[in-house]
Amino acid sequence: MTEATQPGWTQLRTTTGRYEYQFQGEMPTVRGGQYEEARDYQFLVLDDEGWLYKIPVRLESEAAEELGGDATRLRVAEAQLRAGLETYRPHQGATYPEMDAQFALNAARARELALKLIP
Repeated sequence: MTEATQPGWTQLRTTTGRYEYQFQGEMPTVRGGQYEEARDYQFLVLDDEGWLYKIPVRLESEAAEELGGDATRLRVAEAQLRAGLETYRPHQGATYPEMDAQFALNAARARELALKLIP
């Protein structure tokens, strides 16, 4: 019998607070009941007050194609999550447009982050 492993939590300290986060999975992007030409990389984020949030990092299809493999896309999505938490503190009731303004990745931003991550 194989045992499912639970990925660990990564600690992060930013100007907006202390967090722990964990990647949960990739799924289609749905906003307002409509599918978009993008994928959401879902992260659970636990803040220093004990609140747990689900943060979607939206990666546009064009950006995903340019980045290639799944591992690279995940690393870029994680880098965007970390960058977004530098200026944005999650809160209960945050809307998708509000979170997308902080965490969504277009092709230009994805390229910028990929260049920083890949030596």
